[in-house]
Amino acid sequence: MTAPSPDTKITESPIRAPSSVPIDDAVLPFEVDALDLRGRLTRLGPALDDILTKHDYPAPVGKLLGEAIVLTTLLGSAVKFDGRFILQTQTDGPVSFMVVDFQAPDRLRAYARFDANRLTPRADSATLLGKGHLAMTIDQGPDMSRRCARGHGGARGQGR
Repeated sequence: MTAPSPDTKITESPIRAPSSVPIDDAVLPFEVDALDLRGRLTRLGPALDDILTKHDYPAPVGKLLGEAIVLTTLLGSAVKFDGRFILQTQTDGPVSFMVVDFQAPDRLRAYARFDANRLTPRADSATLLGKGHLAMTIDQGPDMSRRCARGHGGARGQGR
């Protein structure tokens, strides 16, 4: 252990007691300046439970869909406007279709289609999905569509 330099001032920040109320269904951005590090921490409780229990997914499908929900929540909450972030998969695996729809600031929906006959208890994500497509869509909402303002010309200077 090294002793602090005589020029270094050590100050203690106030210690905050832990909250007696757990915070679920939250995304917490954080930053560590000294390490030039930024990130997001997510904790999903009732929102995740509601989605997964509503459809009574088998454990492997619930785990895969839960991971997709957390990923979509993290990415969608990082978008700087109140829009939608949608993750979709369409594959040839036992879980042939998944969709997760996050609408800022706090709406979340998800669904997975699967073939129960093809599921195995210890299947990993790659096996469950197989080969196919993954799409991530950002919908900025109706107020963000690209429109030419009246009086401004297009490529040929003609207003529309």
